[in-house]
Amino acid sequence: MWKELLVPASTLPLVKTFDGGDDLLGRQLKDGRWDGSHLPDAFIIGVPDARCPESLFSEAPDRVREHLYHLKTFNASFRIVDLGNVKCGNTPADSMAAVKIVAEEIASLGVPLLILGGDQLFTVPLVKGLENPQVHLSLVDDRLDDNHPEEDCRLDTFINHLPSGTNVNLLAAQSFFISADEKENFQTSYNGSLITLGTIREGIEEMEPLLRETDMVSFDLGSMKASEAPGQLRNSPNGLTGEEACQLAWYAGISTKPCWFALFGYSPQQDPENLGAMMCAQIGWYFLNGIDKRTDDIPLDEAIDFAHYVVPVEGLPEPVTFLKHPVTKRWWMEVPSPDCDLFPLRIPCSKGDYKRACKNEIPERWWNYFDKNC
Repeated sequence: MWKELLVPASTLPLVKTFDGGDDLLGRQLKDGRWDGSHLPDAFIIGVPDARCPESLFSEAPDRVREHLYHLKTFNASFRIVDLGNVKCGNTPADSMAAVKIVAEEIASLGVPLLILGGDQLFTVPLVKGLENPQVHLSLVDDRLDDNHPEEDCRLDTFINHLPSGTNVNLLAAQSFFISADEKENFQTSYNGSLITLGTIREGIEEMEPLLRETDMVSFDLGSMKASEAPGQLRNSPNGLTGEEACQLAWYAGISTKPCWFALFGYSPQQDPENLGAMMCAQIGWYFLNGIDKRTDDIPLDEAIDFAHYVVPVEGLPEPVTFLKHPVTKRWWMEVPSPDCDLFPLRIPCSKGDYKRACKNEIPERWWNYFDKNC
């Protein structure tokens, strides 16, 4: 049934007319087929609905797709299937329901997904489609979203309608858009962290452990500098650079989970030169590139292939054990957990956390986990 809710990519005009060479991603996507017996490494879908009066996103997925198709392809063994676009319903509620059904089916397959939006309010049915009571959602946005009435179809509606239990992190927030009360309320209500643009600039590599355990990234183009990402509805002079946005997308791609990455907030009507479409395509390309570079480096059981570092920290009854993978160089940290009897619970961390522990400082990630779970 769910495939009936999609406009297949093969029927889209831009796909029909694509005539690029074998070294372009579009050639692989145009020629690619999925018979259900051999799952691909990644899916792509578009969510073009624009039935709300203030929405300007109806052509966004195909405009981004056009530029994505003309970027270079990956190695031959890496298979991506473009599923096409979710059909618009007669009402916004119909479209939301269709997105949720499609999301449920894709989630059941356990395959990473690149979503080309579209309006960021579609984050809600996508998260609901994951059907996980403890979803980890990372919002990349420059501000918190206000609580507008349900029938209001502006961007600033979705965050208060996420399923109960959703863990939300906000990345690239800008302090002049967020009051102290809003920040405190966010951290209390959504069981996550609010990370400012300045904090990201201090060390963007610290975002990798957070994105490593993320189930879905909802990326708002408005989080970027308007000069680097035309086509957004909020034209702020400050924000993420293109390089920073692509780095975050790549971190999501190399996640140890079948992470979904959704690009929202691009309006072709605001982008006459198509620079914003190209920026979105490059961000999406880096997410796919990250998936292609994934390595299974989760420490299991005794984790004998990992280097172990045991660090005593003043104030803690037991030393903190860190694990480092010899190939990927990614770090993990053992934390207290009443649910683990034989082997300890390990959470993603960074080399910076290890260095802080060596300085007799309790890593913030350790504290955050302890406060939430112990």
